[in-house]
Amino acid sequence: MLTRKIALISLLAALSIVGRIYMSSIPNVQPSTVIIIITGLVFGARFGLTLALLTAIGSDFMLGFGFFTVMQVIAWGVIGLLSGFLARFRTKIPMLVMACYAGGCGYLYGFVVSLNMLIGGVPSFITYWIMGLPFDTYHAIGNLAFYIILSPILIRLLEAEKKKLQI
Repeated sequence: MLTRKIALISLLAALSIVGRIYMSSIPNVQPSTVIIIITGLVFGARFGLTLALLTAIGSDFMLGFGFFTVMQVIAWGVIGLLSGFLARFRTKIPMLVMACYAGGCGYLYGFVVSLNMLIGGVPSFITYWIMGLPFDTYHAIGNLAFYIILSPILIRLLEAEKKKLQI
């Protein structure tokens, strides 16, 4: 079963990385955050956190590395963990509320990634974060749309795989 889990996380990471690279021409609009959310919802926080790490590092091989890569790992990691904690309530939460949660994760991601500017002081961080709000809005709208499109299919597929893995 360990091999099957590794193959599954690798497949999800590849899907997330390719989606991020493919959509890179549209600023901050990519399916990676939603794939991390759905993975966390179905398999729990550990899977979500692992996928966050693999997505950030894997996609930055193509898009470029920097200190922001660490912040991306932290931001997506927080989202993966939060989604993992929501896993036990997922069936009780309406899809539209979950889509709004995915949208809110776009703003959370932008906020956490902006924290690297605290090195320059609080005014530097606030300026950087406010300047990035339009891009965070693109991310939020993209997440909302991707969640509505991907969640019915991806959750069903991952739930079937979860039964096979007996997790």
